[in-house]
Amino acid sequence: MQRIRDKGIKDPLTGEFNPTFYRNVNPEDMLRDLSTRYVYQKHAKDLVRYYERFAEIFFTKPQLIQSESGHKRAWICDAMRRFGEYYDRKFHNPELRILIDEVIKRYELNKKIRIHDRIWLADEGYIEKMVFQILEIDGELGIIIKFAFFSGLRGEEITYAHETEICDSLMGCNCDRLHIIHKRNGISIIVLNRLVGQKHSYFTMVPTLLWNEFRSLKRVTKEERKIAHVVLKSHTGGKATLMDLRKFHYNILCRSQIGETGAEVLAGRAKSISAKHYLIHELDKMSEQYVKCMLQTYFK
Repeated sequence: MQRIRDKGIKDPLTGEFNPTFYRNVNPEDMLRDLSTRYVYQKHAKDLVRYYERFAEIFFTKPQLIQSESGHKRAWICDAMRRFGEYYDRKFHNPELRILIDEVIKRYELNKKIRIHDRIWLADEGYIEKMVFQILEIDGELGIIIKFAFFSGLRGEEITYAHETEICDSLMGCNCDRLHIIHKRNGISIIVLNRLVGQKHSYFTMVPTLLWNEFRSLKRVTKEERKIAHVVLKSHTGGKATLMDLRKFHYNILCRSQIGETGAEVLAGRAKSISAKHYLIHELDKMSEQYVKCMLQTYFK
């Protein structure tokens, strides 16, 4: 309370000191502010909802948040940080941002919150067995599932690859459309250059026949992906989901001649300069390595 008073953190409604200043924040105004900073409005709405639900606890008894699951604590911490940034933009006072970060660190609310920090074990025999089982699924949903595996793209990137128009220019074009390179070995290079927040997707490789089937589908929206996820989970007895296909893709590439660096580029986790290097100088070599580890083994 002393910090709030000394650092000039005031009530948004009255402009005066108030220990419960957070109660007078206008959720709609906060949502409008965050919506301009996120591509997907649902994410902004979720952040505002978490703020509304947990602001009182965060500023009075933050230790109670420690008992929440890692997933929920991640959302709470993110929502509170975004609130601090919103407050700073509105009142030009960064002190609340600093205070929120100190509370999170002091009570260790951000410890062990990321599911990605867990070790994901899978030997080669398990992956091969699961992939062959997954590729048994036929029909339009089977095409979506196969494309997810062979491309290694995230769910929203799969929809983006289906809906975005294709540009005919391959001479250093910087437009927002897709750029496709069809190789003689049956591989198509799909240049997406899609950057959303911290999620990058520079380019990927898929069998040309699969790419043509995928693009001929009428719809590949979130609804189709949800159905494909359910079918995949049911077909594998709950052992694999649509998200796991990206993990299988990465593991297979890492163990091939493409190696970890190439796999990181295709996964969108490498620096853009690395992606450009592969796209310009290593594409022929990389596509041949992809043929050996993916096409010859799994594409029938």
